[in-house]
Amino acid sequence: MWILKWLPDWFFYGILVVGIIGLISTYLVKFIAKFIPPLYMYKTPIQLVSIAFIILGVFMSGAIYNNDQWEAKIKELQEKVKLAEEKSKEVNTQIETQVIEKTKVIREKGKTQIEYINRLVEGKTVEIVKDMSAEERAAFEKKQKELQDALKNCPVPKIIVEELNKATEQK
Repeated sequence: MWILKWLPDWFFYGILVVGIIGLISTYLVKFIAKFIPPLYMYKTPIQLVSIAFIILGVFMSGAIYNNDQWEAKIKELQEKVKLAEEKSKEVNTQIETQVIEKTKVIREKGKTQIEYINRLVEGKTVEIVKDMSAEERAAFEKKQKELQDALKNCPVPKIIVEELNKATEQK
């Protein structure tokens, strides 16, 4: 409520207290009339205004309580959001490190794969076949011969192959 922002809480509690005092004073008018004579004359208007003050004071007290409850919930949710943001930052850094590691592994694998293919194409297979058994070596040499024949009879122009090879190399 906008009025709660403009007027302090004690103002509405004061209205409630004034209303209660006014209502009680009109019921004790016989005793107070000795000290304040005009009070008996204005008994009914004072009662009406006192009741209006009590209603307004009780209503606004409830509004203040409700507003305080909502502000407490807002603060609680703001704290939860702050905690979630902190956790999010931690998780983001973990994800970033994982992505960096995966990218690094992929680059390394790509680099070794390119080196392997370059050795195959150039015919430098001594390092590749040194740990193979005789059967594996025979199968590999057969595949190597097929590769060399395919490279010699390649219908794709060499410039295109060279440009594709350049594109796969990382700088």
